Amino acid sequence: MSEFDANPARRFSVIRVGRDETPVIIIDAFSRDPTALITLATEAVFIDVGSVYPGVRAPAPQGYVDAMLAVLTPAIEQTFGAPPEAELELCAFSMVTTAPAQLRAIQRIPHFDGPGPQRIAFLHYLCAPHQGGTSFYRHRATGLECVTRERVEEYRNAVVAEIKSDSPTQDYVADDTRHFERVHSIDAVFNRLIIYKGNALHSGDISARTVLSEDARLGRLTINGFGRLLLD
Repeated sequence: MSEFDANPARRFSVIRVGRDETPVIIIDAFSRDPTALITLATEAVFIDVGSVYPGVRAPAPQGYVDAMLAVLTPAIEQTFGAPPEAELELCAFSMVTTAPAQLRAIQRIPHFDGPGPQRIAFLHYLCAPHQGGTSFYRHRATGLECVTRERVEEYRNAVVAEIKSDSPTQDYVADDTRHFERVHSIDAVFNRLIIYKGNALHSGDISARTVLSEDARLGRLTINGFGRLLLD
């Protein structure tokens, strides 16, 4: 038995989000020993990754990656129509730590992880529910819920124009805004893991209740991963 093993009593479900009915896998009670993962996070070296993510990250153990993919590959293939590649682009302990007043404009709106149809994202909550879940959005001007390669330039041009003419509120997005409509929200249940398409517009539900701490036992600790489907 390993500290990275999945829980045999885990609960699997799939929901469909928005007008596009984009599938999202939800697995509750995913890890057999989530407290061991938290302990590992307290021992990890976190760094400020800058760019879009408003916080710090540290690499997740390879044993976790291997155990997760072994369990999730059949569900991913069934839901998204193809298995994932054996190697992830990223798998890391993550904590949101940036104060609202320090957010860049691009961090105050929903984002996507890339326009390719093969991209998928994982999020494993290792924090209390009040730290905030994840919401999915529709961009009002373009109607996009998932940003495709064919429309990524159109979307980016529209967002740049919106930010220039109407800068988003100096805060995390956590509800409907003038330019984005929230289409679904998933709660941050402890030891819940979700998998969704990387081109879906989404954002963490960061609010005044979220503890913006680099302490893994106090902050919004998650494990985030990005991978690719083996599409033809």
